Amino acid sequence: MSFCNDKGIPHSVYMEWEADDRAKAIAYMLESGARCSMCGTASWEWEENKFAYTAVDEFCQGCYQKSIFGDTQGSSLPGTNVRLVPTTPQLTAQMAMKARKHSRLKMD
Repeated sequence: MSFCNDKGIPHSVYMEWEADDRAKAIAYMLESGARCSMCGTASWEWEENKFAYTAVDEFCQGCYQKSIFGDTQGSSLPGTNVRLVPTTPQLTAQMAMKARKHSRLKMD
C-alpha cells in the first residue's frame, strides 16, 4: 500500500499489473528502504567497495538559508525544525509583523 500511496496509484490498478512489474516495484521499495535517509547510500555498496563514494562539498542555497535562520533566530522549543516554504505576499507580511513585534519586545 505504501508504494501505491507514494505514487498516487489506486491499489486496484496496481493489482492489475503483471506479476513481474509488481515484483520490480516491491524490489525497488525494499532497496530504497535499505538506504540511509541521511546520505542515500546502502550498506551493501560499502561492503562491495569501501571507496564506493567520495565526499565532496556541494553548496545548497536552501540549506544555507535554513542554517542562517537557525543560527540567527534560534529555536525556543526542542524538536523544532526549520522548513523552507515558498515566499508569498501573505508570508512576507506575516514575517514583517512578527519582526515588528519582536523588536518592540526587545525595546521594552
